[in-house]
Amino acid sequence: MDYVESLVLSSVFPKRDFLSLTSNYLNGLKEVLYYQIFPERFANGDPSNDPNGSQSWDVDPAYANLGGDGFFGGDLKGIIDHFDHILELGVEAIYLNPIFESPSSHKYDTEDYLKIDDNFGNDYVFEEFISLAEDSGIKLILDGVFNHTGYDFFAFKDLREREETSPYKDWYFVKRFPIRKIQDRAMTYVGWNGYAYMPKVNSLNEGWQAYVERLVRKYNLEGIGGWRLDVATEVDPLFWSGFFRPLVKSLEKDMILVAEFWGDARSLLRGKTFDSAMNYPFKEAVIEYVFRAGNSAAKFAAMTNLYLNAYPPQTLHSLWNILDSHDTERILTLAFNQVDLLKIAVAIQMTFIGSPVIYYGDEVGMKGGKDPENRAPMLWDEEKWNWEIYDFYKTLIDLRRAHESIRDGEYEVLTAEGPVFSFRRWKDYDEVIVVINPSRENAFFNPEFEGEFCEYLSGRNISLYENTAEIPPLTVWILVQED
Repeated sequence: MDYVESLVLSSVFPKRDFLSLTSNYLNGLKEVLYYQIFPERFANGDPSNDPNGSQSWDVDPAYANLGGDGFFGGDLKGIIDHFDHILELGVEAIYLNPIFESPSSHKYDTEDYLKIDDNFGNDYVFEEFISLAEDSGIKLILDGVFNHTGYDFFAFKDLREREETSPYKDWYFVKRFPIRKIQDRAMTYVGWNGYAYMPKVNSLNEGWQAYVERLVRKYNLEGIGGWRLDVATEVDPLFWSGFFRPLVKSLEKDMILVAEFWGDARSLLRGKTFDSAMNYPFKEAVIEYVFRAGNSAAKFAAMTNLYLNAYPPQTLHSLWNILDSHDTERILTLAFNQVDLLKIAVAIQMTFIGSPVIYYGDEVGMKGGKDPENRAPMLWDEEKWNWEIYDFYKTLIDLRRAHESIRDGEYEVLTAEGPVFSFRRWKDYDEVIVVINPSRENAFFNPEFEGEFCEYLSGRNISLYENTAEIPPLTVWILVQED
């Protein structure tokens, strides 16, 4: 047995003791279905608060300004007005991109963390929104941007005006005075990625932490379910472990803290910092397996087992299994606009260990390249929806609801032969087996299991008793044992 085969067939729950583990499973936030909303582009419910120069919602994205200075009037009232869509889809938690006062459409350059952006609404609309979510059993996750502020955040504005005499000079990383920028580049101070309009904060500054505490306490009282934390590894780790996490958990121990990180997050999850991470390694594994030439099941198993074997076991069910986000191409675009490939990727996402996250519009077949093309206004004209995609999402979400094994069960690799990958999820007497062939040819495999099964997607019966089985091309079987 070679190295890859050994890795593929190893248990994903090895017996090992981590020196320091994060909290146990979070009540109500393990393997839930998340829906990510980019507020400015989801729905316009209140035209009276639209930014000046807002574009028509139905403009062709190819001719629209989708960048940070392009606006369409999306707001919190729009989310409220379309909450039925979220409920009908079966969403259990909503992740909102930033909603605080900011001059941009993306809101990652915050000017006031204690104020809902004027173009999104106000505290009263937010309270209406979160009450609606709570009444529907839906958790709300806010986006916390604590690595940098906006250019006109009060502290940085004071620093620009008063220079060395500003009481906020230690809130930022100033190279020298006077404070200067050239166009959009920070020159005499540190900006995130060098951007002038996102000055980097000294996260260990006590004044800054006191300000953040006001924000955390305010939204804890509002009843949010957690925080997604932007560019988590660029913030001093002591901010998370020594201040932010203890504060949040002292207010609500089951509030989830999710790190944005694009790589191996074991260092973030083993310590007392985060409960989960945006699972980009899962995304890359799916893309490599389903969309790339070769369709190597062994490589998919190896790529996923790398993090499954490395992360603390109690975090695996809470990982955010994304296929795309506001920072990447949309999944249908990544799938070369081929619905069959998209459906295979979605089937893996909805049945794999972890919490699936749907980026708004994916469920109706929206396309989009890299930022900002992936941030087009939500498609609300149902005549333009891809109903095959929508119905497939609904079918898989219904499967998750019907089977506790998928929502909260164990995971084991069964087969990784050529293009065929199979795994099982089980809990108590509930078991589901998933078999995948993303290639364009029939594939033979040793099933490693036998019996009479009902194939969930087609409804047909499948008998597996032979040493070799054959699965058609571009196919996913979701097998449930017949009684």
